[in-house]
Amino acid sequence: MRLEEYIYKRKKEDGINEYDLEKRSEHTRICVNYVFEYFHNYLDTRSADKLTVLHEQKVEKYRKIIHEYNDDVQEWLLSLYISHGKYMHKQLMSFITADYFLLYDSEAEFRALSYDIYPRVIKKFKFLEGQSESLYAFIKDAHRVRGLKKPYNDFFISVEINDWIETTYRKFEVNIYNFCDEWLHCFYDDISLWPKGHKLKGKYYDKRPEFQNVTVPESFYWHYDYTQKSNLFGLDTLYRNMPKKSFTRGKKQEFEAVLLYCWLHGITSDAGYWTTYAETVLE
Repeated sequence: MRLEEYIYKRKKEDGINEYDLEKRSEHTRICVNYVFEYFHNYLDTRSADKLTVLHEQKVEKYRKIIHEYNDDVQEWLLSLYISHGKYMHKQLMSFITADYFLLYDSEAEFRALSYDIYPRVIKKFKFLEGQSESLYAFIKDAHRVRGLKKPYNDFFISVEINDWIETTYRKFEVNIYNFCDEWLHCFYDDISLWPKGHKLKGKYYDKRPEFQNVTVPESFYWHYDYTQKSNLFGLDTLYRNMPKKSFTRGKKQEFEAVLLYCWLHGITSDAGYWTTYAETVLE
């Protein structure tokens, strides 16, 4: 445990109420003793020497995995890995299920999310109790890291849309392209989101009996009809429920274009249809 975690644990065990001013002197002495205990009893200053070579290699391997996080968050994740042997960046990321997380751009949104998931996190990982601030710092940095995944100079949709994406990222640290790409992968995996008129029978549809004992993704049986003229990729609901921000207002057409571009260049491939769409809609 880090110093603040140790103090929190000891204070909780001893039932210390720091707001009881009548016991201020007593509490001062007790808390000073906590610090002394931590450095002279609890903290094994030789722990680094006790790490085996193999353990050190595993720690360094994990450090490389999380190298995109900022230094403070990295050290926190590393300390958790050394103590508990878990890749906590993956574990914690699984709690971040907010549909519009990648569109967040305010402290209030990140703070509200940390309040929302903290009870569920400590229910599963008791050792994170009392570390709400570290969780909050992780959430903010995870948003930044998830916004780094797609390159900015490898795609072209239109001059105006590329400028909108790049300006939004520069001013608000919000990656519109990544948001659309993540949404599409969720949409692709969940056939229930596809309207009836948007579903086309796939090549395996008539061979279903052959797969009775094999788990086959539903997308093997159906293809999404991306040539539809309305509500592409569930955009009507997606846009209606989207946070109303300066970079999202009045941008429904732009979102449709980015979604279609990501679908045709990331999930399937149809350069011909993209050319037709771009000439018809974007020009």
